[in-house]
Amino acid sequence: MSATKRTLILSLAGAGAAWIMAKDFWEEPFEKWKREEVLRMLSNSPWAQTQTFNAVAGGRSPGTAGEKEFFYQFTVRLFSAKPIREAYVRMMQILNKYDQMAPEQKQEFNTRFRKALSLDVSDRVIVAMDYATNDPNATRDLRTFLETARTETLKQSVYLIAPRHGRLELREYYPPSPDGTGAKFIFPRLVDGQPVLGPQDKEIRFDFYIAPVGQRLFVTFKAPKLMYQGQLEY
Repeated sequence: MSATKRTLILSLAGAGAAWIMAKDFWEEPFEKWKREEVLRMLSNSPWAQTQTFNAVAGGRSPGTAGEKEFFYQFTVRLFSAKPIREAYVRMMQILNKYDQMAPEQKQEFNTRFRKALSLDVSDRVIVAMDYATNDPNATRDLRTFLETARTETLKQSVYLIAPRHGRLELREYYPPSPDGTGAKFIFPRLVDGQPVLGPQDKEIRFDFYIAPVGQRLFVTFKAPKLMYQGQLEY
């Protein structure tokens, strides 16, 4: 083999290896996702973002004797996006040792979670939010706030902002559910018969003022990154 051919083959092999390394894990079937990949999908991916706010107890400056720093962490997910729902199902698979199940057990499991995977979102965008904090007072206040809030009471503080349609009003609100998927905010997917987000758009934003902690969430999802299995998923 000539040196030129050998160099070409090595270059192609190197390019192929680089392409494989560059692939996102979600290009594989979700049943193959590892635990750390599922956690990444649910917290730091095109469809999920986490924002953290910090405060010092009593408003004292850091470094003051006896001060305590609190954190308030909010994770916002496009729950109507297929990869997010697949990540929840995959996490349940991992927790229940799905990969080691007998075929009939897998079939029973699949039947239980089929609804989550086939959820009809043709007319709605579902945004899910959950939180974590080391502030016991905020824990209590946030729980009460999210459990007692209603659609009408939230309409002036939470929006989905679409590039061609501006602020979209909240359509429905559901308090945090026992399954751990967080509070749900439902917005219209169609305005005047047109999708609120299309391939020609750059982004869509979730805007929420959270009164119990006096913080405003402003989360931006980049449209070009929301492609999944050849479709725009949001």
